[in-house]
Amino acid sequence: MESLIASYTEAGSEFLAAAAPELLDLSSSVKLPKLPLNQLIGHYRLVEEAGRGAMGVVYKAEDTRLHRFVALKFLPEEVGENSVALSRFRREAEAASALNHPNIVTIYEVGQDGSSHYIAMELIEGKTLRELLVASLLPMRKAIEIAAQVAEGLAKAHEAGIAHRDLKPENLMVSDDGFVKILDFGLAKLASTSGELSDTGTLSASQTQPGVILGTVQYMSPEQASGGQLDFRSDQFSFGLVLYEMVTGKRAFPRSTAAETLVAILREQAEPIGVQNPDAPAPLCWAIERCLAKEPDKRYVSTRDLARELAAIRDRFSEKPVKQVEPRPTNIPVQRTRFVGREKEVAAAKELLLRQDVRLVTVTGPGGIGKTRLAVEVASGLVDRFPGGIHFVPLSPLSDPGFIASVIVQTLGIREAGGQSPLEILKKNLQDSLRAPMLLLLDNFEHLIQAAPTVAELLAMAPNLKILVTSRAALHVYGEHEFPVPA
Repeated sequence: MESLIASYTEAGSEFLAAAAPELLDLSSSVKLPKLPLNQLIGHYRLVEEAGRGAMGVVYKAEDTRLHRFVALKFLPEEVGENSVALSRFRREAEAASALNHPNIVTIYEVGQDGSSHYIAMELIEGKTLRELLVASLLPMRKAIEIAAQVAEGLAKAHEAGIAHRDLKPENLMVSDDGFVKILDFGLAKLASTSGELSDTGTLSASQTQPGVILGTVQYMSPEQASGGQLDFRSDQFSFGLVLYEMVTGKRAFPRSTAAETLVAILREQAEPIGVQNPDAPAPLCWAIERCLAKEPDKRYVSTRDLARELAAIRDRFSEKPVKQVEPRPTNIPVQRTRFVGREKEVAAAKELLLRQDVRLVTVTGPGGIGKTRLAVEVASGLVDRFPGGIHFVPLSPLSDPGFIASVIVQTLGIREAGGQSPLEILKKNLQDSLRAPMLLLLDNFEHLIQAAPTVAELLAMAPNLKILVTSRAALHVYGEHEFPVPA
């Protein structure tokens, strides 16, 4: 990381001290054209300036041939003066213009009028997602709807071999009739046959040479921030950052400078969404956390899978009105003595268990070290966070690993049906009935390690379930987070 920051120093101290949201292209020498209104550019008549930024200036214009309004984006003069950059821009704009999807802004034409180079595109009457977020925290239903539409557009682009590379609230427009449009594929790259983007390089504060990765610091993926090779999963991370902000009203990595933001993106975990907004549906939180995985391999294999997941969340969320879930009773053993001396361990275990990407925590240590007492103390402090209930399942009397499902069924008070095994009954109940987050505390698991796959099965069947285990040894199943109790 130190060498990475050192390499950025070459771009000048302006980058290191820059405010985090700024574009990495910090050069003040970028020249944007200022054109008189009513001027004809090709067959477009300029009506009014709609906005300007580091990548160009946009005018509302009238198409005098088809008698419709369009958005006309003019590129910085530097692009028009650089034949290589201009050639690259044209190729990428033409590729993006081939995308035909209701959630992607339509590009009509790439043109030139004298020294002015422009893109004519669909004019969207509405507000950017940034404008909506500045106004207030979005209602959850609206946030999920926007998320599902963006994912559909992204999936279409990725399937066509195009990644965006600069997803942020400013590049997402919500029209007055509720459609979401992805804007500005100006930093997009075509994918090679290997699935990686064809041009990669290192970050720069002022250069716009081929191979340079540009983007907005606050919404970069770790691989983009470090100048590594990119594929479409980089967009998934940026999308996850946008979703986090939509659901919580806060950025995932709020830092004061670009350098601090890059360090956070590369090294740190965002605060759990559930801590910021307890009303966020657990499946949505888990989808966002998966997008925010530091390693691309831990994100979605395909953005289409992400789109399907968000669509399913939207459909389930809209089936019935949101209502408060009454906390269910717990059976946590009452402690007769005060718990002292392990406050730091309790706090750390709680923080780990509440992370959105963590669903299985195993408290390990030798016999007599206090694993059960620590786990009970952790669970007791989280009753409000698990409205589906916290259920203590004592396993020390059990000798046969095959009976673990039956014990859990009895603990939960599930009525057993004839012809079905306890495991089948348990899985069906959790899948069909568990609507709110639930915590199972499986105590003294060490002599039942053969039943560890059952734990993994339960977690796979019930997205709202988390499991806290005490054991002398780890279970060694996928997704397990071991929490050793210090001596």
